[in-house]
Amino acid sequence: MNKNNTRFYEIDFLRFVAAVAVVLFHYMFRGFAQGGYNPISYAPFDQYAQYGYLGVHLFFMISGFVILLTAMKRDVIQFVISRIVRLYPAFWAGVTFTALMIVFFGGELFTVSFPQYLSNLSMIDGFLGVEPIDGVYWTLLVEIKFYALIFVLLLLKRIENIDWFLAAWLVMQMIDIVMPLPKIVQFLLFPEWAPYFISGALFYLLKLKGMKIQYLGLLTISFGLALYKVKNEVITLSEYYSTAFNPIIPMAVVSFFFLIFSLILANKLTFFRSTWVLKIGALTYPLYLVHQNVGFMLFNLFEGTVNKYILLVAVIAFALLVAWLIHRLVEKNLSLALKSGLNQLEYKAKALLSWR
Repeated sequence: MNKNNTRFYEIDFLRFVAAVAVVLFHYMFRGFAQGGYNPISYAPFDQYAQYGYLGVHLFFMISGFVILLTAMKRDVIQFVISRIVRLYPAFWAGVTFTALMIVFFGGELFTVSFPQYLSNLSMIDGFLGVEPIDGVYWTLLVEIKFYALIFVLLLLKRIENIDWFLAAWLVMQMIDIVMPLPKIVQFLLFPEWAPYFISGALFYLLKLKGMKIQYLGLLTISFGLALYKVKNEVITLSEYYSTAFNPIIPMAVVSFFFLIFSLILANKLTFFRSTWVLKIGALTYPLYLVHQNVGFMLFNLFEGTVNKYILLVAVIAFALLVAWLIHRLVEKNLSLALKSGLNQLEYKAKALLSWR
């Protein structure tokens, strides 16, 4: 990045890699291993695909980096508008498409009601106790909590002091390990995922302000916490999926994430700065939204009719096609209209307050 170019092509590529990892995790491991969502076993390749869940960890690191980049350039209202415009158009399309697929092809595997569909459109249905139409939406609730923390800093005009906030957040994570924090504090600070958001934010501060010793120190602590969390996570996953997870692999993968971000800081991945990277990066969010339950329905619908590997490629291709259509037809059009409408609303509100 230079002063006139704040587009990180490398981040767009990482987004796509993370999404593909999660897709393979769901299709080749999770669907068969738990819940009976996919009748097809992809052994022996499932032993590799089972670590694709780490794509979520990478997503959260990317969010820490990108959201701080976004927040540093906007006031509180513009930050809220940018998040609404970025998240909701594709989400509405994804929820609607998944709901229609369930109506026609859900069978006994998936069901949806109209009130549930309407509630899901809010994106905060999980906070209200309403079952999501697709299980992947849980990560959006974690993202929203992070946005809320950044929103508070912007509202208090303390975003420039975010390094102090990140340090305090890390301290809270360490306290939680020794003595679990109250449930409400855990809910607000989500210690399970905090190290990834914090690390991403610290990498952005290092990129923005240089190699300051305090940032490097905080990043080292955050890295240690991330390794500790991902090592302990293996125990839960092994029990949940009744499958052995080797703790060394996720620890190595998370370490690799930190290495990649370090290379981005050092401008060693400039070969990713191409328009094709932007194009595949644009598919990441809609792909993530529509792949899981829609894919499971297709596996159940066509199981036994074609070679399972041909079916796997076909389902992934279908998910990518739907993602491209959502991006092309919905995100590009509705996002612009929504942004224009919200900006006009902000302008009118400011004019009214000024007149008063």
